[in-house]
Amino acid sequence: MVFYYEQFFRTALSGIDRSNVMPAALQIGQVILLISFLVAVYESYIRGGDVRMLGIAGAKYVGLGLVLSGYATVFRDINAMFNAFADLIANNTTGGTDIFRTWLSDLSNFYGQYGFQKLFDLIMGGAAAIIGLIPLLVGYIVYPLTYVAFCFLYSFYGAVLYVLGPLVIALLPAFGVGSIARVYVVNLMAFHFWGVIYSVLGALMAAVNLSTVSDVLNANSFIGGFVGLEQALLLGIASIFYSISIAAIPFLAARIVRGEAFGTIANVLLSKIPIPTGLRP
Repeated sequence: MVFYYEQFFRTALSGIDRSNVMPAALQIGQVILLISFLVAVYESYIRGGDVRMLGIAGAKYVGLGLVLSGYATVFRDINAMFNAFADLIANNTTGGTDIFRTWLSDLSNFYGQYGFQKLFDLIMGGAAAIIGLIPLLVGYIVYPLTYVAFCFLYSFYGAVLYVLGPLVIALLPAFGVGSIARVYVVNLMAFHFWGVIYSVLGALMAAVNLSTVSDVLNANSFIGGFVGLEQALLLGIASIFYSISIAAIPFLAARIVRGEAFGTIANVLLSKIPIPTGLRP
């Protein structure tokens, strides 16, 4: 299977390749690579002719030269490797179904059949029902926006990494500014983990039988809670949780790649709860 965000990103890459952007970026990257190598040679010289440092810089220069010569293929191969892993997870857990896209389709169908009537019934229920409209409207509006935003930001962020990649990684041989290239590699890895986490979340929803609207309605609850809520309101609350999950994917990916996954929840809580500075861990 191919997720929608994968298709959107491939279309974006094809459009970029048809333009004159990448040839120019690669030429500039090659010039920067040569300059950064010369800087590395100078740094090894002023440090007393450090042969080991010079050898490392030379190996980086040769390796990056090969990468830049086939940059488009290398980038696509890395992207395809992570996408294949994400697809493997989906194929073995959800039968190759995009859970979040299916939920969007089911939600649209449910709203088309019952949405307006449910909204009218809730409004006629009085002040308490009107308060209940808030999670309903938020869920039905925010979820589609979150899903579309994820697909767009995946392509936008990936396109930025693709276009600026030759310019940034070319700095790697220079020891002074080589850290910028290493940060780029970390960000590139975090970006490619977006799809993997997306598939894992979908597998989780399928594992607990909450992957479709009919599953939630048949359970008459969401993750054991909100039992007995009106159907439209229950789906709205479920959609809010799914929206939060999708929106959290980029932050989870960055934390995992940087080895900070276990501190994510604590950092979020500490940023929201007013705790005296002396008591913070």
